[in-house]
Amino acid sequence: MIKMVVSSFYNTLIDKEEAIPTSTMLEIERLRSKGIIFAVCTNRLYQEVLDYNRDFPFLDYIISLNGGYIYDVGKGKCLSKNKITSSSLSKIKKLFEEYPITYYTENQAITKETELGDKNIYKIEIEIQTEEEKEKLQKLNVESSILYYQDKKILEITSNKSSMFSGVDQVALKTGSNLKDIIGICANESDYSLVKNIARSYIMKNSCDKLKKITKKITTSNEEKGVENILKRIK
Repeated sequence: MIKMVVSSFYNTLIDKEEAIPTSTMLEIERLRSKGIIFAVCTNRLYQEVLDYNRDFPFLDYIISLNGGYIYDVGKGKCLSKNKITSSSLSKIKKLFEEYPITYYTENQAITKETELGDKNIYKIEIEIQTEEEKEKLQKLNVESSILYYQDKKILEITSNKSSMFSGVDQVALKTGSNLKDIIGICANESDYSLVKNIARSYIMKNSCDKLKKITKKITTSNEEKGVENILKRIK
């Protein structure tokens, strides 16, 4: 019995117009009316997803910043958060001091280090030239993945306690769901841990190659209502 569906947001739930098809919204509503939880996971701020919830509510939880910050939509408050330690933060700054860096608090993206103050940081993005630059993090106690965006390579870094899967696990614990009762729908490298650990995970046709290497469960692209096609199978 399916108790929860978790979908990536960018490259998955929304199309190139950054909209969720109405027919997909209706499928989500159908499932939620049956008591099935619908959650979104994203590498971005939770507010970006929450803005889509205003006119047609469809969300129960948002696993944002690659699992670094989890928002309970129903209660309107944080469920769980894992900041990057000050020690790791200092080492990352030193290793990538010549690179463009964006720091994420729970609700803000900061590009100027002078504006950080004593804010808690849940994710860091660094624009890199080659994938090999990720190896600089090998001795640090952090999680990382690479995002490919508009011909750019973005190194994403979170606390070692944060991942999309750890975020889903937190929501499952809160809601009394078992992993075998969860469906995941994914597209991005940051979703790797979710696809690896959730047996009923599907990836989009437009998913990154890393995900395609670990599963053959593929739905259509986000331009072909790939999420909706999976939801329709749930009775």
